[in-house]
Amino acid sequence: MHRTIPTLTAALLLAGTLAACSDSSPHPKPAKHSATAKASAAAAKPKNLADAYADKLDAVSDGSAADCQSPSSTTCSNDLGAIMVVVEDVQKDIDAQGGAVAYPKSTKQIAKMRAAQQEYEDNACEGDPTADDPNSDCWGIVAITIGAPTLTMTLGTDELS
Repeated sequence: MHRTIPTLTAALLLAGTLAACSDSSPHPKPAKHSATAKASAAAAKPKNLADAYADKLDAVSDGSAADCQSPSSTTCSNDLGAIMVVVEDVQKDIDAQGGAVAYPKSTKQIAKMRAAQQEYEDNACEGDPTADDPNSDCWGIVAITIGAPTLTMTLGTDELS
């Protein structure tokens, strides 16, 4: 009997060890490490803003030049607002990736667009029939309607520099 207990104990330990080694479920520690490594690698790589925003800028500016042939219209005002929302998102991403140092041309383009938006608001162009006169100060909105596709190009130019 004295020989049976140590033999039985050894057999159980061996079986337990083999069962533990053949466990096919992944261990949380290595999986967590690899997920962290992937996240770190993605964070280290700068975001390509030209690619990230090209479709968004195209979508919000599509038709805005035609809509803004009447700067006084609500449609034009809505188009300008939608464009500027995306432009503000671009600016946040530019700031996160080095600001004007990394994106000098894009930063200048955004400044022109913001100035045009401010002029549109200062002149109370929406709803003002005199805003539709080609000589009015409200026509500065071209810096926004044409500025959106231009911003896509300047982002690409800045990223190639």
